[in-house]
Amino acid sequence: MERQNYYPGTDSLYHGLVDASGIDGANGSSGMAGMPGGSGAPGSPGTNATQATHGGNAREMRVKLSRRLYHDAVRIEAHCLTPSNTPSKQEWLLQAQDMILLRAKGGDGGHGGHGGNGGDGGRGMDGVSSNEYQSGTRGGSGGAGGNGGNGTSGGNGGSGAYVEIEVEEDDTDLLIPIHWDVRGGIGGDAGSNGIGGRGGRPGYGGKGSGGHGISGCTGNAILTAGQYGRPGNARIQVHMNSTRELGARHNFYTSRYFFTLVDFDVVDENEDGIFEPGEHIYVQNIRIQNTGGMPTPSQPIPMHLVATSWFEIYEGEAAFIPPSIPEGTVVTIKDRLRARIKYPPEPWGRAFREKTQIEFHAALPGLNGRIIRDFSGKRDVILSYPISIETIRWANSVLPNTKMSMVWVITNKSTRALGRSSEQVRNIEYIFQGNRGLTTDMDLTVTDGTDLQRIVEIDYLGPGDTRTYTQEVVVHNSAETYKHHNFDLVLYLGRPRSAQKDVVQVGNLKVQIASPFVYQPTASFLLVVNCETTKQQIVSQHQLFSGLNVIYDIWNVSLYGGYNRPTDGANVLNDYFGKGLVLFGEDFDFFQQDGARNAADMIPAELGFTLAKGGTNILFIGRPSQSIDAWAKAVTFPQFGTDPAPFKNKKEVIVGLRAAGLHNASISVPISASRVSRTKGSFEKRAAKTRKLLKTKFPLERFQIYPGLQDPNIVIVKQSLPVASRLMICSGPARSVNTMDSLHLIAVISSPHIAMRTRILIAMTAPGVMPTKAGETSSVVDLLVPQATKFSIIHELEMEIERYLHKSPWPHRIETVSTANVHLKSFHSFIGAWPWEPLDQDRTNLIIEIFAHVLRAVKLSGFGEIVIRFGFRKTNMRNYIMTKIKDFLTARTPNGLELMKQLTVQAGDDKRFVKTSDKIASALQVPAADLATRWVDSFHEESKVMDIEESATAQAQYISRVNRFNTDNAAAQYVLRELVSPYPGIILPPGS
Repeated sequence: MERQNYYPGTDSLYHGLVDASGIDGANGSSGMAGMPGGSGAPGSPGTNATQATHGGNAREMRVKLSRRLYHDAVRIEAHCLTPSNTPSKQEWLLQAQDMILLRAKGGDGGHGGHGGNGGDGGRGMDGVSSNEYQSGTRGGSGGAGGNGGNGTSGGNGGSGAYVEIEVEEDDTDLLIPIHWDVRGGIGGDAGSNGIGGRGGRPGYGGKGSGGHGISGCTGNAILTAGQYGRPGNARIQVHMNSTRELGARHNFYTSRYFFTLVDFDVVDENEDGIFEPGEHIYVQNIRIQNTGGMPTPSQPIPMHLVATSWFEIYEGEAAFIPPSIPEGTVVTIKDRLRARIKYPPEPWGRAFREKTQIEFHAALPGLNGRIIRDFSGKRDVILSYPISIETIRWANSVLPNTKMSMVWVITNKSTRALGRSSEQVRNIEYIFQGNRGLTTDMDLTVTDGTDLQRIVEIDYLGPGDTRTYTQEVVVHNSAETYKHHNFDLVLYLGRPRSAQKDVVQVGNLKVQIASPFVYQPTASFLLVVNCETTKQQIVSQHQLFSGLNVIYDIWNVSLYGGYNRPTDGANVLNDYFGKGLVLFGEDFDFFQQDGARNAADMIPAELGFTLAKGGTNILFIGRPSQSIDAWAKAVTFPQFGTDPAPFKNKKEVIVGLRAAGLHNASISVPISASRVSRTKGSFEKRAAKTRKLLKTKFPLERFQIYPGLQDPNIVIVKQSLPVASRLMICSGPARSVNTMDSLHLIAVISSPHIAMRTRILIAMTAPGVMPTKAGETSSVVDLLVPQATKFSIIHELEMEIERYLHKSPWPHRIETVSTANVHLKSFHSFIGAWPWEPLDQDRTNLIIEIFAHVLRAVKLSGFGEIVIRFGFRKTNMRNYIMTKIKDFLTARTPNGLELMKQLTVQAGDDKRFVKTSDKIASALQVPAADLATRWVDSFHEESKVMDIEESATAQAQYISRVNRFNTDNAAAQYVLRELVSPYPGIILPPGS
């Protein structure tokens, strides 16, 4: 169905309509269905459809166009010189791309009717069953079905008509909005014959059933679709300007003119090949062809550039399309269009480069400035300056008592020389200057400069030439560590034929004064910082670690260009295997590589997998980052490992994974296995079954399952990061502050191994450790540390049990004690960290509170768990934990059995029991929403099934990550070895 006021084949609505179209034919009416027959009677036939009518022919149309000025606006008048369906004289004020439609279209033929279906025959009469008094009779036959009625053919479409448009020679621009429709009408669709009725069913009787009735016949009319009507044609009559000598003349055309833009040139003002801010841009040599069937209007048509956010145009300036361009002729416009390129809102840190479009169009002044839609000129242009700083290299973090060099390359991208000695006499200079806050006495000194500033003028720089410049900065031994200093590199360029100069580019070179890495073998934490880390952030972390009474080391990835020790090249993270790793998670510049980097980007996925699988708790704190998520997924689902060992079926895969040492923490390379299924079924079904079995046998392991690249029937199982491994992230608070809030506090406290946290908590519960007397004060951090430590332990124990029981199948028992030891590593580490000595009252209360949460995690619920206990994993887990807790309490206190009873009651008290998350929120005053969204304790994902495309994509992403890591490492080593003196070192204790 056509849109109202919409002309097919265009994207415009018609504003005016002159109509002489034929009338559409009427549709044939459908026949009526026959009535079903009575008992054993035939059904009545369906009736025939009526005939459709043909569409009417359109009438000839002659329209004369003229213009009328009304209130300073041009209106188009149309005088219909022949009878039509619309008024003989109409007038329109057209807006934008409105158009006038002259319609002399043939009417559409009507659709044929459908014959009525025949009625069904009646069911035969039932016979009489035989008895002692009478013989049975046979059932009657069913009635015949009625015949279907005949349908009718579609009507033919009417013919389109002849349209003639008359216009004066000076008014041929009025043809721009005129369209005509002289199509023939569409033939109607054929109807369909009616279907014969079904024969009646037989009756039943003592001597058998009667016969089935005969079905009726389908209608037999030959049906055809209507034919399309013949199209009409159109002609334009132009009344030429007459004189007494020539008399009146008329020219006839079958189509109007059309403007086609052939080509044009875009050049810059000083012809150096660069479109730079402040100069003019010219559009010239515009070539236009008349691809229509008559000459273009007899008046010149102006063309204008379009003003944009980057181009400032000159009002009143225009280039003109010449009048009366003959059909097929190409003309070149002598006039040219110009615009001024605007300056950027502020100097750019990188080389200024903006891709935009320059556009011009033609407008008809005699039609209220209507833009000619067929004609438009657009060209992509790149705005830039002819000179730029293309490359800057410097060390983002340096040690005191260091000399560093900052290197940059200045390039002339134009085709003409620059500088005071060049033909253009365009001055080039740069200023290297330190920002406020720098002092030459305490902090830094700029060599060859005055008061931390150096001005350099470039006398000559040839076309396409590059020149490298170096600036040395000396860092004093007294420079304050973790203080940031900023330098500005400002590039100036003189304007053509002017003494004025512009700031072309401003580069900010930010430098952090760092401290050297000091290795302490007894450290429990490694704190990873970068060039964006502030003094306040370091102080906040120090306060926390002091409250924990733990030793920690600090490593700066920006100072050392990654994690490799400068002494032997070994990765420093290997020295913290099984300890806590806390990394500031904000993005930072990494030796001027493309795009920001993150502390995670410097850790290869292989090393991250080994650390996390081996029990290293990894925590990122700060702003959330997509690069951390990407790194975590690369570590969680590794794309490296052993070649798959082949097995015949799913059960052999399970046995093979166990034999290969799946639970062996010392194996750092992911284990893979594969099988070829002998049973039928899609890969998805076989992979889903494999995944389910793996979940049953290895509840705290994670796998990726994918088809073989060469043989999709092969199901490959690759070990991924165990679910119990802890990759954590704690995003920053809502307000932008450097101080640590309570949520950061519990996240950082959760980073050490649970055994260490347990020993810390035991030490904190010793008598006299915490101040209790009136008047004694401690910092907020000191007061919150014991509670946060306790809650972090409870949270990890609960989470371990929850993950083990997550989607647990039934029936399934804990197979052996050794299996339980594998699955409950945190629980056994917690118990093993307690000293073998009697418990005092404070520590008894502490251990009972923690054990109550552990028992609560395996509380039985529901009919199946409480009544049908056998075979439930939670039941077996509860029995196992109860035994372990009982052994623990009875070994350390004489009333262990009594405590066991109290513990069971406390864990089962629904009213008094408070969830750990609620306790954390209450004690640390953390909003519930923040606790749920800001602290993610492990990137937890189940095993996943990947198809070939997903597997190939993951492999490609891994290769891309490896390549970027190698490129980044090479860039860092270049800067540290070539631009920093001496190479940053570390401090090792004697004998290490």
